[in-house]
Amino acid sequence: MDKFFDNLMESKWFVRGLALVLALLLYATAFIDEKGTTTNASSSNHSETIEDVPVVLYYDEDNFVVTGAPQTVDVIVDGNNSLVQSAKNLRDFIVYIDLTDAKIGAQRVDIKIKDISDKLAVRIEPATTVVNVQEKVTKEFSVEAEFNKALLEEGYSSEEPVIEPSTVKITGGKDVIDQISYVKAIIESAEQVNETFSQKAAISVLDTNLNKLDVVVEPDSVDVTIPVISPKKTVPVTIKQVGTPKDGVIIDSIEPAIREVVIFGKQSVLDEIKNIEIPVDISDIDKDTELTMPIELAEGVHAVTPDSVNISVTIEKEDTIDIQGVPIDIIGLNDQYQLDFLDPDNGQVDVSITGPPSVIEAIRKEDIKLSVNVSDLTAGEHEVTIDVEGLDDVKWDLETSTVTVSITADEEG
Repeated sequence: MDKFFDNLMESKWFVRGLALVLALLLYATAFIDEKGTTTNASSSNHSETIEDVPVVLYYDEDNFVVTGAPQTVDVIVDGNNSLVQSAKNLRDFIVYIDLTDAKIGAQRVDIKIKDISDKLAVRIEPATTVVNVQEKVTKEFSVEAEFNKALLEEGYSSEEPVIEPSTVKITGGKDVIDQISYVKAIIESAEQVNETFSQKAAISVLDTNLNKLDVVVEPDSVDVTIPVISPKKTVPVTIKQVGTPKDGVIIDSIEPAIREVVIFGKQSVLDEIKNIEIPVDISDIDKDTELTMPIELAEGVHAVTPDSVNISVTIEKEDTIDIQGVPIDIIGLNDQYQLDFLDPDNGQVDVSITGPPSVIEAIRKEDIKLSVNVSDLTAGEHEVTIDVEGLDDVKWDLETSTVTVSITADEEG
């Protein structure tokens, strides 16, 4: 058997026949593969819409501004399923508008695509767009703060806002820059406002119809302070003396350096306040004194100007004088009676007076009115209390507070 195969392999006709058979098999295999591939390719064609594809603009950004171009478009691709899915998943293509040679003004341009397989059929929606190419302009504008005053609590008001920085640089197409009417920093608050506050506010650039303009703002926000003024009222200052002076000390005066203060708070609270009372404790004062007294705020009052008051306390040291032999007047003695003093028998008493030297030194004996009222008394001996008049604003002490008198019938009567 081995020898048979050896002889067969040595035959050139056998080798040629075997080669022919192999060639036919290879041809048949290649034909079948080509037909199968063509059939598979034809049966796997697919269409997909790739949404929100960014649009790149090519233009001289240093000298021009372009408006009107869409930010995104949809790309529809048709072709082999694997190529379609690869394009959709990778998005490794670029949708663009070439404006490198565009003229100034409005114009319709094509939206193009690059870096995508040429084996795919591609459509862009929209396929064209109108853009506006304008000379790039930068101008400086003042910023105006906008604040809704309805947010202020009742009675409160706001002053001119403080804006930092007060101007911004705005860059855009010349035609857009020429439309700018308002550059506003919008102040927002979700709560009622009753005090000065600060807020960072974004810049809005608007035309005359308050439409927002497509420009670049530098900086794009500013710091705004809104000074808020509270309701206020001017009220008088009153002093309330608290405590008892030391022995021998007389409070001559307690005088505030100012007579009025301004209080701030809710209007309903201010309406009820008539004055500001400052208590001054004089218990430990024994010489002329200068005090600085803070002003205590009532509930609903959040500030006062000034917040303290200087007060001058002036004192006098008490002095004492004795006035001797002050006569006692008789009041109400019936005409049918006569009265004799038994004790003191001369009807006079000594009076000791204590008070400010400036006051007591001016008192004379005749200024002191001593009397006894006997209108309800009948004949006999009586102890009667002495009444004193004419010694206001001083302390006084009588040698005796009562007298003993004898009332008898008038023999002549």
